[in-house]
Amino acid sequence: MHRWIKEKDWAAIVTDRPASRSESNSDIVAEAWDLINESALATIQMSVKPVHLHSLTAARTVKEAWDELKDVFEARDSANLLQLGHELSNLNNGGDENMIKYTSRAKGILQELSMLVNLMDENTLVLQILSGIPTEYDMIKTVLENMDGMRNLIDMSANLLTVEQRGIQELSSQEAGVNSQAFSQKYSKKPRDKRAVLC
Repeated sequence: MHRWIKEKDWAAIVTDRPASRSESNSDIVAEAWDLINESALATIQMSVKPVHLHSLTAARTVKEAWDELKDVFEARDSANLLQLGHELSNLNNGGDENMIKYTSRAKGILQELSMLVNLMDENTLVLQILSGIPTEYDMIKTVLENMDGMRNLIDMSANLLTVEQRGIQELSSQEAGVNSQAFSQKYSKKPRDKRAVLC
């Protein structure tokens, strides 16, 4: 919104109205300010979402409207900050999503948080992600948590994906072993024809 005011060249009216003096020059300035203020206020009121319009109806100047909008959006940002902080602290992969989706979800929360405040570095995010992974990742989790230096998302994601792929391969080989055992048992129970065939 602030950039928009600069583009419209309304930065001068986001101040209080200039005082009228007995000089005719200052009366012209005040009248010009009134016209620009009225135009800018109408434009702002037409541009905001209906949910925010009620807070602008009492505003008589652009400065008052700007201050009201600032309060509304700061309150919204505070609520978003609390919600995103809660989501990040409760970040958990219950095993129902793969590691790419899980780490992407964590990075998305961090990006939203960074739009509000510069709250967390990459190392802290990695530790937060590791705190929510399932128990089958405990070995790599311990290694990553106890490593010296800074951790980064790329290395952590690569390590988690390696463990995930290994688990998928083990599961599929176990299923293949069960299937081959069932296959061999099924066909080993068939009676063989004892007649010899000579050629």
